[in-house]
Formats: sequence, structure tokens, C-alpha cells
Amino acid sequence: MRAARGITFLETVLAVALLGLTTMSVALTVNYISAASIRNAHRLNEAELANRLLLQFFDDPNSLPSDTQPIQYGKDGEFRYRWTLGEEPVTVELPTPVNPNADDDRREQQLASMGRSSLDRFSRFRVVRVKVWLGEDTGGSYYPDPGVPQVTLSRVYDPADIPNWNPDKLRRQIDSGGGLKGVLDQMTGARSSNMRPSVSSQDSTRRQNAQGGKK
Repeated sequence: MRAARGITFLETVLAVALLGLTTMSVALTVNYISAASIRNAHRLNEAELANRLLLQFFDDPNSLPSDTQPIQYGKDGEFRYRWTLGEEPVTVELPTPVNPNADDDRREQQLASMGRSSLDRFSRFRVVRVKVWLGEDTGGSYYPDPGVPQVTLSRVYDPADIPNWNPDKLRRQIDSGGGLKGVLDQMTGARSSNMRPSVSSQDSTRRQNAQGGKK
């Protein structure tokens, strides 16, 4: 009777190597899934914070927290998120009518003689953007590095949407915005120089400050 052949040393080495590769592949997959889950959780937190900041800005811009300090969020404030909020003017282009109206042309010429345009009524509209990202104290960065979990929300905003203002907001605008004249200025677009810097310009400044601090 022929005896059974045993496992050679080479076969043992190959089996161990195959087992190691399989274990490493499983570990990498688990780590990837875990990291993706954590990243998605951060993005959900950031989206909720960004939405809250937008609502707070629309209700009362002066009530926003300081953007120099991170916002604590999560169970017992375990995470810290940084944020920026900026405004940009909305560019409006009216289509040229197929059949120009003489009255419209005359009205436009009259406005031009006063240094104005029919587009002035749109100058009060703004795009408000808020960006929230994971702060440097909890695994993120001081500025929104591309590799850091982050969310940006944008919304077109009409500062003179008075019918949708609540009474408290109207009173605050009258008290702190130059009285009724300040409210009327918002309606006509006369107040467009007090906008917050855009998010992109704030990001650039923050990055420069961070890089300057490392030198």
C-alpha cells in the first residue's frame, strides 16, 4: 500500500502567504468601509450645521457665532467643525426683446441719464454660501483642505423679502439698520456694500494665515 504524501515546505509557505493576503484584503476592506462610514457621518453633521447657520443668518445675521472658533457637535461635543459664510451678488441679464418697445427704450434712456438701469431692482439679490468642515482639533484642518470632510450649502437670498419676515426681525432691522430708511434701502438694492466676503476669499485668507503660522 502506497503511503500518503505529506505537505512540503514550499506548499506550507504558499498557503501561509495566501492566507496573509486574504486577511490583509479583508482588513483593508473593513477599514475602507469604516472610514467611509465615518466620513459620511461627518458630512451629515456638517450639512445639519450648515443649514442651521443659514437659517440663523436669514433670521438675524448678528446672532451668528464667531467664525474664529470651531463649533462643537456630536455626543458631548466630541467633534469640532469650522465654518465660513459669505455673500456674492447675483448677476442678472434680461433678454433682449424681439420687438423692442419704444416706451421701454425711452424709460431705459431716462434711467441711464440718472446713472441707473432697469437691472437695479435685482441688485439686492445675493447668493449666500456656508461651508462647514472638520476642524483640526478632531482630525480635520484649520482651513478646508480637499481631503477633509466638508459640505457647502448655497441659497439665493432677497434681503428685502419683507412679507416673509417675522415681526422680531423687522424690529431688529429698524433698530440696527438705519430705521425705516435702512429697510427701504434694502428693498431698492441701495445697500449692497455691506456684504460679507465670499467663501472662496475667506478660504484663501485662512489658508495663507495657516501657512504663515507654520513658518
